[in-house]
Amino acid sequence: MEKIGGRRAVTWGLLLLGLGTIMRGLWTTVFSLYLFTVLLSLGIALTQTTVPVLIRRWFPSHIGLVTALFTDGLIIGETIGAGATVPLMMRFLGNDAWPATFIFWGIPLVVLLAIWLWLAPPAPPMMLASLSPEETRFIASSPSADTEKTPIKTLHFGFLLGAGSLIYFGMNSWIAAYNQAIHHADLTPLALTILNAAQIPSSLGVTFFAQRLMGRRWPFVSAGFICAASIVGWVFAPAGLEYLWAALLGASSALVFTLALALPPLLAAPGKVARLTGTTLSLGYSTAFVGPFIGGGLWDLFHLPALAFLPIGVASVLLVLLGIWLPEYGPS
Repeated sequence: MEKIGGRRAVTWGLLLLGLGTIMRGLWTTVFSLYLFTVLLSLGIALTQTTVPVLIRRWFPSHIGLVTALFTDGLIIGETIGAGATVPLMMRFLGNDAWPATFIFWGIPLVVLLAIWLWLAPPAPPMMLASLSPEETRFIASSPSADTEKTPIKTLHFGFLLGAGSLIYFGMNSWIAAYNQAIHHADLTPLALTILNAAQIPSSLGVTFFAQRLMGRRWPFVSAGFICAASIVGWVFAPAGLEYLWAALLGASSALVFTLALALPPLLAAPGKVARLTGTTLSLGYSTAFVGPFIGGGLWDLFHLPALAFLPIGVASVLLVLLGIWLPEYGPS
């Protein structure tokens, strides 16, 4: 990414994302759906990895705030997309018009690409010689000058992000099945709604304090304790309290995602922000993907529904430990 420049990388990412999304609606064979899903996934990966690099390059003194605004967009966008697609299809496109929804959501991507090409400033090659005086001062005063610890940071940041993501995706995976197993399926719709909706006020709230919270240990440690207590409450407290636990888990996982995504641009050595961001996201999403499978396997093996939440409990404890061991950096 450093070779082609951040602005060009985001441009290609948005182009791949828009093309893959729209082509899924125009060509609906099974093979083409998989093919264009891979294409749009490449666009997402390229764009999401590059944005933190540009945050570091363009806003070195406001990494926390700008990263929080970026994650606000991610969380609000995924919430609107997941919640509005079916109602919009039913109301305007027809009951079986799912291919048209891909084109519908592809149009904003085309508009976004045009706005990006219009407003995004040209990005010079991301080498130390091209750094602005502001970024040079930032690098000199930050722990990122110690480049020897980058491999350790990669694992640390990746599992930190992965623990928060596992909590969120794990709960989304198992709330419905668990409630059905304990004969409280009536609680599921509102519990899932609260879990996902709680992310929005949490993410927006973090935005106002992101500059003070970025790089600090205590937010991750606090989120880990809250999530651990919530999982214990979910399993052992009366089922009617699920809504409370769902709100705490959703809000805490959003906080972790926002602050963990700010760590690579905050702490990476010059020229390694893209690499550290990419590996952090890869480890994070891999952890979130594997965790629910392990929970389901434990449920099947021991025939105890509560064991589906064991990886989430482990992730909560991991948040506490990784938060304590985080190389703290914050505004002076």
